[in-house]
Amino acid sequence: MLTVATPRRPRRGRALLAAAALVAALGAGAGTAPAAEAAPAPVMYYDGASVNNARIPASAIDIETTTTVAFDRGTYWIGSTQVGTIDTVTSEDGLHRGSGTVDLTGRTDSVTLVARLYAGKYMVQKVYKVLRLVPPTPLGIPAGWPNADTTGVPAGKVLQPVGDVLVTTPGTVLDGLDMGCLTVRATDVVVRNSRVTCADDRLLAVSLSGAKGFVMEDSEIDGANGAAEVAIGWGGYTLRRVEVRGTQDGPRLGYDVTIVDSWVHGLVRDPDVHTDAMQSTTGARILVRHNTLDPRTPGVDDFLNAAVQLGTETGNQELRTAVFENNYFNGGTFSVNVSCTARFTGSVVFRNNTFGRGGKYGPIIAPAGVTFTGNTWVDTGAVVPVAPAC
Repeated sequence: MLTVATPRRPRRGRALLAAAALVAALGAGAGTAPAAEAAPAPVMYYDGASVNNARIPASAIDIETTTTVAFDRGTYWIGSTQVGTIDTVTSEDGLHRGSGTVDLTGRTDSVTLVARLYAGKYMVQKVYKVLRLVPPTPLGIPAGWPNADTTGVPAGKVLQPVGDVLVTTPGTVLDGLDMGCLTVRATDVVVRNSRVTCADDRLLAVSLSGAKGFVMEDSEIDGANGAAEVAIGWGGYTLRRVEVRGTQDGPRLGYDVTIVDSWVHGLVRDPDVHTDAMQSTTGARILVRHNTLDPRTPGVDDFLNAAVQLGTETGNQELRTAVFENNYFNGGTFSVNVSCTARFTGSVVFRNNTFGRGGKYGPIIAPAGVTFTGNTWVDTGAVVPVAPAC
């Protein structure tokens, strides 16, 4: 008979089992000790928000440094140069806050700001933050670009209220009307000195179907705080000195579209819409010249998507013979955003446009195949960079 003996457990194994049993017993009686919480990292604030990824004006500004380390004074430095002093320090609930003015005048690009914090005669902490600087830019629209004085219904013009309007007669002229939503199903229709305020839940505030040769001038399109999704679409139209506001998207650019001397602004975000001052998914023979395009609303902290968006995830994405020249672009995540999905079968050109500093990440993002020439910053006149889209 074969007998297999069970090997003796090593002494160290018995000791480990005993220790585990003791820990389990102690845990059952006393509970598990809570894990220690890590102290929050120090933060620098500008204008109530963290400086991380913020656009900081290159001027004298107030910076607050918050930390869990107690201090009573401090200084701000960039490299070996002191650029500010922390004059006021407060403490509450274990957090210590110090505020002071930092002089960033004349600096550009990204800089590392260091807060040196002291308690008594000793330095107790250094806080490092990278600031992304932008030149300070005056608010509003630069001189010479379309604005409230040069677009929309002329001052003093008395409008006649008429409600929603449907046009089916070719060559109709609408002058001096205060309309609701406008639908045009005829060629060569002209709208001048008039206002469209589309408060219905519609796709288009100005809807064009079989309306080749449509012209709107010295007029306004108002989407009634986002009730209408798109200002006007899709093709065969001309806008001159038209103010567009309050829609979720500005004019859509299809085939045979000309927009000149107009102002698109104050658009409204919808969760399902990437809000743009102008957008084209498919189009040709497009001319956009001397307009002010900024989708943002003053006082609303939202960059929205773009001043000009080309390309989309839907449609055949064919773009050709499109020219954007001598415009003022501002706002958006990028002010000009050309999607990698856009398909170019002809020339798409951006030339001699001026850019404000209001784009969240920069002025332009685009793939190869789009021509950019003579596009400059409004404040310095320097050529704006183009970030590769794909």
